[in-house]
Amino acid sequence: MDAYLNRGNINMAEEFYQKALDDILVANKISQESGNVYIFNKTIYIIAQNKIYLGQYEDANKELVTCLKFFKENLVNKTSLGKNYEMYYIYSLMSLIDSNTKLGHFEQNKILLKEAFEYLKKSKLSQYIPYFISSEGTDAYHAKDYTTAISKLSEAIRLYDDQWEHNTEIFYLGLSYWNTGKQKLAVKYLEEIDKHYNKTKKLDPQFRSAYEILIKYYHSTGDTKKQLEYINKLMFLDRSYEKNYKYLYSRIVKEYDTKKLISEKNRIENSLENQRTIFISLVTLMIITFLFFGYRIQKEKQNYKKRFDEIIAQQNNVEKEYEKLLVESVTYEHQQKFDYEFYNKIPGLNPVFVENILKELEIFENENKFLDSQVSQRSLSEDLGTNSTYFSKIINTYKGKNFALYISDLRLDFIIDHLKNDVKYINKDVKELASIAGFSSAENFSDHFRRKFDLKPSVFIKLMKDKL
Repeated sequence: MDAYLNRGNINMAEEFYQKALDDILVANKISQESGNVYIFNKTIYIIAQNKIYLGQYEDANKELVTCLKFFKENLVNKTSLGKNYEMYYIYSLMSLIDSNTKLGHFEQNKILLKEAFEYLKKSKLSQYIPYFISSEGTDAYHAKDYTTAISKLSEAIRLYDDQWEHNTEIFYLGLSYWNTGKQKLAVKYLEEIDKHYNKTKKLDPQFRSAYEILIKYYHSTGDTKKQLEYINKLMFLDRSYEKNYKYLYSRIVKEYDTKKLISEKNRIENSLENQRTIFISLVTLMIITFLFFGYRIQKEKQNYKKRFDEIIAQQNNVEKEYEKLLVESVTYEHQQKFDYEFYNKIPGLNPVFVENILKELEIFENENKFLDSQVSQRSLSEDLGTNSTYFSKIINTYKGKNFALYISDLRLDFIIDHLKNDVKYINKDVKELASIAGFSSAENFSDHFRRKFDLKPSVFIKLMKDKL
């Protein structure tokens, strides 16, 4: 008889509930035939536990009423050799309250809870009190009194003095916080249920809705990876529940049934696949962009170097041309020959007059008077004894550009020459160089520099430093 009873308990612990029920029924029959009423009622209690696990709450409730009556009537015996009436009285009372909760018999529970607290206080069995406080909390949750539920369940957890995880309290705290709108706090509690499942690979069917809430929460936050993780776990659990809890599984109220879970799983997997595709495409695009811009930068550096070399070569040519002109000028002065055709390019202007203006301009250039930031076409024409109109025609004809560009180019050539030949200039910033050259601002200087040389002054300076 004891062998069948022990084997039944082992099978229940291993979740082989049908085998457990068969063994316990054998023990029940033998105890009945032998007249051992203690074992008989003990088997009734265990049968009730088995039926609670299977979700057969009505049948379990009837069994518990029977065994509770027997153990209560024998409390005078309390314990004797191999018998513990008091312990099974408390256990039966606890289980009957639990089954009443599942069936919604809350008024009956008020009477039973009062009986439990009175007996435990009278018998000084304070270690059992948290279990019944927890039952109060669970009943409060089902009555939608979430504030009381949170208070009672939290109190029970504080009072427990054992090593059990007390997942029921954690689960109902999570549900209570969820229903009061504290979703983040609720999820913390419900994820503790998931941690228990990860550790034990077992989960009481009553905790199934924890995964439904976790799926819903991570859907709302857009965390598809978490959502998919909990969908996969719930689908696995459902297959286990359908196999081991056939009666209970058919009665579970499921927000996510198998079809809905599969549909949601497929949707998320497709979404993640699309995200992966988009991610790979973006990474590929970034690599291509990086290579493209890397190539562009390298090409730009090469172009900068090429332009720099051209500027230096151009500047060297200007210096050679200037030296040649000096020689020709000396020769011309020695020969005293006047080039009438050269100075007669502007109709209405006396060639001798044009020659004089050009000679004055040569002095103006040699003395670097163009560095004066106040110099203008009007002021210079007056200094040279002509009017602005004639002066403009001479500049455009013989310098090949308007007055503004003529002055700017002189200033730029001056700066280039000094950057080439005077190391002090290389260490000056663009603003200082602009001021030295007579430009109104660094921006104006940079704009003209880029116009003439197709290069930023800062880049030219850097390349000049590299060359040293």
